[in-house]
Amino acid sequence: MAKKLLLLLFVASSVAFSQDLKLSALTVNPELSEGADSVFRNEEITLDLSREGKLKTLISRVVTVYNKAGLGDVAAYAGYDNNTKVNSIEAYVYDLSGKEREHFKERDFKDVSAVDGGTLYADSRVLYLDYTPTTYPFTVHFISETTSETTAFLRPWMPLSRYKSGTEFSKFTVIYPPEQTLHVKETHLDGYAIEKEELADRTVWMAKDLAPVTWEYSAPDLDQRVPRVKCFFDTFYLSGVPGIAKTWKDFGRWMYTDLVKDTQDLDQATITEAQTLVAGLETDEEKARAIYQYVQDKVRYISVQVEIGGWKPMNASDVHRLGYGDCKALSNYTQSLLKAVGIKSYYTVLYGKSDKESLDTVVVAMQGNHAILGVQLGDEIQFLECTSQETPFGYMGSFTDDREVLLLTEEGGKLARTTKYEQDENRVALEATFKFDASGGLEGTITRASSGIFYANRMSLARLDQKDLSDYYYKAFDAINGLSVSNIQLNNDRMNVVYTESLDARATNYGSKVGANFLLRLNAFALGRDAIPPKYAHRKSELIILRGTAQEDKIAITLPEGYEVGALPEDVVIEEQFGSYQTTFRREGTQLYYTRTLKFNEGNYPVAQYENYRDFYKAVVRNDSQKVLIQKI
Repeated sequence: MAKKLLLLLFVASSVAFSQDLKLSALTVNPELSEGADSVFRNEEITLDLSREGKLKTLISRVVTVYNKAGLGDVAAYAGYDNNTKVNSIEAYVYDLSGKEREHFKERDFKDVSAVDGGTLYADSRVLYLDYTPTTYPFTVHFISETTSETTAFLRPWMPLSRYKSGTEFSKFTVIYPPEQTLHVKETHLDGYAIEKEELADRTVWMAKDLAPVTWEYSAPDLDQRVPRVKCFFDTFYLSGVPGIAKTWKDFGRWMYTDLVKDTQDLDQATITEAQTLVAGLETDEEKARAIYQYVQDKVRYISVQVEIGGWKPMNASDVHRLGYGDCKALSNYTQSLLKAVGIKSYYTVLYGKSDKESLDTVVVAMQGNHAILGVQLGDEIQFLECTSQETPFGYMGSFTDDREVLLLTEEGGKLARTTKYEQDENRVALEATFKFDASGGLEGTITRASSGIFYANRMSLARLDQKDLSDYYYKAFDAINGLSVSNIQLNNDRMNVVYTESLDARATNYGSKVGANFLLRLNAFALGRDAIPPKYAHRKSELIILRGTAQEDKIAITLPEGYEVGALPEDVVIEEQFGSYQTTFRREGTQLYYTRTLKFNEGNYPVAQYENYRDFYKAVVRNDSQKVLIQKI
C-alpha cells in the first residue's frame, strides 16, 4: 500500500506540477537566462531503493531552450537493457508563451542501441526524443520512470549539470529502507542556495536560482566547480547479483570472486603453449614481455558488453579461441596467461580519460569505465594496456596515466596509482638542419623524438599512407609556408619508448625579400597567435596544467655564399611559476644556430595567474617570430 501511495503521490505531483509550472520562456529570471543556452525551470529526480534489489528512478524535468547549443540539455531519454525497464516516458513541448504545442508518448521516442558500431554485442538500448524545433526559445517537460535490478550506480546530483545552463529549481530525493545507512559525499555546496532534509527513510536536497557556469580554458571539469552530491550504500545489486562495498578491500574481493575468478579457464594445451613461449627466459620481466607480445599479436579489441551489466569479462578460453575481446576480456586473458607461467598480476579497474580522472576513493562503489592489468615485477607494478596492438610493454598514455585505480586481488581490493611521467620524460626534441638559398628558399632535414606522454601522439603515424602523412606534417609545421616533405622515416623504439620521425623538408619564399637582402625567421616552428589562450573579463576558475612537459628545438641554418648575418636578437629567458621559455642565438661564419626550450610545470594555479599565463604565451609567440637581417655582401 505504501509503495502504491508513493507512486500516486508522484503522479499527482507531476500532474499538479504540469499545471502550475511557469512554462513560458518569458517568465525566466533574466539573471539565469542571460547568455545561457538553456534554463532548467523545474527538475525533480527521485531514486527509490525502498524495495530490496530494485532501483526506481523518477524524473520530471522542465527545460527552456534558447538556441541549438542548448538542445542536448533537454536530455529526454531513458536507457534500458535486460535488467532495466522503462515503465513510462513522455514529453510535452511548449512555445514562447507557454502554450502546449506537442505531446510525445513512448511510441514517438526513437529506440536505438546505446553503444557505438565498434561493439560486437551489447544489450543496452535507449529511448530518446528526436525533436527539431522550428523556433526558439521553447520549453520541454520530460517525464520518465524506470526500474532496474542494478543499484550499484546511483546517479549523482548536479543541479548545474551543463555549461551555460541556469537552474531555477532542482530537487533530488533518495528513498531507502530505514535499516540501510546512506553514505553521502557533498562537494561545492557552499555559496549556493541549497537546502537539505534528512528523514528516516529518505534524504532530500533542493537548489534554487543557480546562475549558469561558462566553460573556461584549462579549468577544472564542471563537476569540480559546481555543487555535486554522490550517494552510496554498503551493499548493492549489479544486474541482480548482490555485492558488498563496505571497504575497498571488501569491494575488490567481491569483484574478483564474483566477476573475474571463474572466467580464467584456460585449458592445459593453452597453458603449455604459454609455458613453452617463455622457456629459456630468465627474468619475470622478460617472460611478461613475451606474453604481452603474444597477446598483441594474437588478439584484437572489440567491445562486448554483456553479462552482469557488462562488468564480467568473457572467459579467457573464449578470447583465446575467438581472437578478440574488450578491455575486460583482454586484461583477464593476459592475466590468465601470466598466471600460467607463474607471474602475479592484478586485474585493474579505472577511469580511462585524458584528464586523469581518478577513482573517487571516498566513494566505495562501482566506478570506472576501463580495465588494464598490473603486473607485479619485484617491488614494482608495471601496468599494461591490453587493448592495443601497438602500445609498448608498461607504457601508459594520457588515457590511463597518473590516477588512482583499484587492483583486484584474492585478498581483496587495493588502491594504487598508475605510472606518472615527469616533466623531463614528457619531452619533444626537434632538430632541424637547413640551407637558405639566394632565392629565399629553405631546404634540409627535420628530426623529432617524442617520449613520455608525447609518445602516444605519434604511435598512429605508421598507419597513415604517404598522402595523409604528408598532410599531417603540413599541419604540424604550419609555420613554414609552402612546405613540401619527402623521404619520411618513422622509427618506433618500443623498448625505450621513444618515437623518432625524420624527413626532408623544402619551402620556397621562406625569407622575406627586402631589396637585395632578406628578413629570415630563425624559428621555422614558431607558435602562432592562435596558441594564445582566450581572454576572460572575469575568469572564475583556477588554471590547471595536468602534466609537466618540455619541448626543445635546435635549428641550424647555413647561409648562401655572398651573404652575411646582421645583428642577432638578444637571448631570452622567461621564468614563471607555471613554466619557462628560453632562446639562444649564435653565429659561426655562415652558420646560424638557434635553440628554444619551452617548459610547463604541472600544477593547479590560482585564477590570478591566468593573465600572467596569457602574457607568457604572448611573449612566446612574439619571441618565436623574431627575424634577423641577411645582408648581401
